[in-house]
Amino acid sequence: MNVIDLDRPAVVPPARSRRSHLLVAAALVVGAVLGACATYGWAVRREAAVRDRPVAVFVFAEASPFVDGSPADSVVRGGRVTTVTLTRRVTLVNAGPMPITIRDLSGSRPGVSVHGVDERRWIAPGETVQAEADVRVDCVHGLPLGRLPVTLSVQTFGQRDRETRPREGFDGTPWSEQAEVACAA
Repeated sequence: MNVIDLDRPAVVPPARSRRSHLLVAAALVVGAVLGACATYGWAVRREAAVRDRPVAVFVFAEASPFVDGSPADSVVRGGRVTTVTLTRRVTLVNAGPMPITIRDLSGSRPGVSVHGVDERRWIAPGETVQAEADVRVDCVHGLPLGRLPVTLSVQTFGQRDRETRPREGFDGTPWSEQAEVACAA
């Protein structure tokens, strides 16, 4: 139970000085500025981290039959097919964190060379596109096709040119049987 003594004057706390109000206001302003700077720095670092991440692209050989209706261009010497050039489809998958433009695909190993993507292909993260690739095979030294090292020339959203190589290379096995048939013709 509270008892109020009416004969006594009320106790009023002393008024705060103007100086203490200014200190509180200054502390709030400094805190807001420091918070804004920290947030801006975090956003800039995060954007730079995304921009500087490595580009990741997967390349798959399509096992579909001939792209243009013809099986292959062949070079014949002495009655035997020595070299064939197959035009086939590849599927390109952007497995990276940012959109990219695929400008070129090329690769080679003894007896085999691949070149493709004559037109630029824009790929958003997680999406796929198809492109054509010319596969030139030396019938004596290039078969079976198997894994081929390839290099992709890409351009990121910020107009930065980069090169990337699929970690596992490119598996040309789906085209090996078609190349063998063309070489045997």
